[in-house]
Amino acid sequence: MAAVIRGLLRLPLRNVVTRPVSSSSALYSAEGPNVDQITHTGQQWDKDDYRRARFVDKDKQYNPNFAIDLIAKDPVVVCNQRSVSSNSGGALGHPKVFINLDKPEVSICGYSGRKFIQKKFYDSAKHGPSITYEQYLEEMEREKS
Repeated sequence: MAAVIRGLLRLPLRNVVTRPVSSSSALYSAEGPNVDQITHTGQQWDKDDYRRARFVDKDKQYNPNFAIDLIAKDPVVVCNQRSVSSNSGGALGHPKVFINLDKPEVSICGYSGRKFIQKKFYDSAKHGPSITYEQYLEEMEREKS
């Protein structure tokens, strides 16, 4: 193999067109408009970072609806009971789990992220918008069908 490469190096280079390669601004001139958008993991690169090359002639696809923000906007489920169940409804829901609401704080379902609190501990200024446990159960029934 080395003999073949040495032989090729001895050939005259006539009619060979070469062009300079640059990793500067010419490489990044055709980036899409979303290349500077921050993803849910905080991914964002400087203008001179080589990893931006993956967005040449294409756009960076990202979802502006981060899951943590969507869960934060979800209303708190206010309950009269000391213990409630959460099952997220539907065929693709999570298993039925029971959540203890004895502590004076919001309890969160580990599967769906739904927030539950006992009625006597709920403060609308502190916990934000709410729905009743009955409304929550109706939502889950609608998702099952």
